[in-house]
Amino acid sequence: MSSIHIGQLIKEQVKRKRIRVSQLSDKLNVSEPNVYKIYLRSSVDTALLEKISIALDYNFFDLYAKRFSLEINDSPLVQCEKENSLLRQLVQEKEEKYQLLLSSRRKY
Repeated sequence: MSSIHIGQLIKEQVKRKRIRVSQLSDKLNVSEPNVYKIYLRSSVDTALLEKISIALDYNFFDLYAKRFSLEINDSPLVQCEKENSLLRQLVQEKEEKYQLLLSSRRKY
């Protein structure tokens, strides 16, 4: 399961909506350079994501909800198994990133 790079998705939505960076920065009450920094981020806090969602009239939270949703009709055991599998994948992603970070530090 690939992780969500929210900054890239925000950038794509800005392009789709044909909104200038200056307009978005005004709506978010941040500087234009900060908007470009948001584009580079793989995560943002929920308060900022809420502001961005409102500014762009797009629910970015749905992206995360779909990633973590469970079928309502599943039994509790099946739900737990799915959740367990998802958590294992997340831990594996974090471990891979950690190992990558360690290997890059060893080079210096």
